[in-house]
Amino acid sequence: MVLIHEKITALLEQRHLKKRDLARALGVSPQTATDICKGRSAITLPHLRNLVAFFELRPDFWLDDGRALPDAADQLQVGNAKVDALARAGFLQLDDIDRLLQRLRAFLAEHRTLFLARNPDLSGDEKRVLGLGDPSQGTVGRIAGAAE
Repeated sequence: MVLIHEKITALLEQRHLKKRDLARALGVSPQTATDICKGRSAITLPHLRNLVAFFELRPDFWLDDGRALPDAADQLQVGNAKVDALARAGFLQLDDIDRLLQRLRAFLAEHRTLFLARNPDLSGDEKRVLGLGDPSQGTVGRIAGAAE
């Protein structure tokens, strides 16, 4: 039976990566990364999410205890650059990304004018995600009402 920490170690060796690269990807200290590689520290769900993004391997691979190294079918087939960016920013470590985004939107709704003045280059999609779209559409009012 192959354990997750053995898979991690094999992949680090195969890809010529260091434990500090793993630590950065998982958002843990280098010592914790070492402990994970030695099986002394548990793999949490946020760690697993970050392993998926860092190694660009499907979650199924990590749960398959029959093999240490992935095959071609284990590669993620999604926009890897976006997943990697989310992992680097630490979003994949959060248990409730929606909750954080809701709080940010409420705060930005309260400070809409100042934020938009300081960030005039926001794209329409960025404004929409942040809840700063056209106020006549009611997005900002709904968010501000939810924050009260």
